Amino acid sequence: SDRNGDRGVVKQYIPSTGRYVVELEDSDSTMSVKPSNLLQHVHVRIHNVESKPEFNGKTGTIITWCPSKERYNVYIIALKKVVSLKPNNVVLETGTVAQVTGLASKPELNGKWGTIKEWIRESGRYEVQLSPQQIIRVKMENMRV
Repeated sequence: SDRNGDRGVVKQYIPSTGRYVVELEDSDSTMSVKPSNLLQHVHVRIHNVESKPEFNGKTGTIITWCPSKERYNVYIIALKKVVSLKPNNVVLETGTVAQVTGLASKPELNGKWGTIKEWIRESGRYEVQLSPQQIIRVKMENMRV
């Protein structure tokens, strides 16, 4: 618990233990961490907010997910303020690890984690790599960080 709040970089995942090896910031040391004990700082671009068009194109960082509102709290860097946004107004950065949720057509994929490979603006979908063999296309609102 003395490591809570520390920052670091995930270096690898060890399937046999189900843990990540994290290299701690400002240090050469690493530690083994359960996925549930990590908070990913996700960078996003704001997209298609009709009520506040001045937000569109701005970049921000996801602070948290609010399940009761089904929205992200996003800190918009240029405005120095936190706003509440729907998932389909937040474009996750390529390389972000996110969880598939709410798929009706393939419910067996719900709960799986994948890496965002690309956001396809025309369709409003992400290309998500679930495994070396499996890449899927998913609507923005069906991915959660």
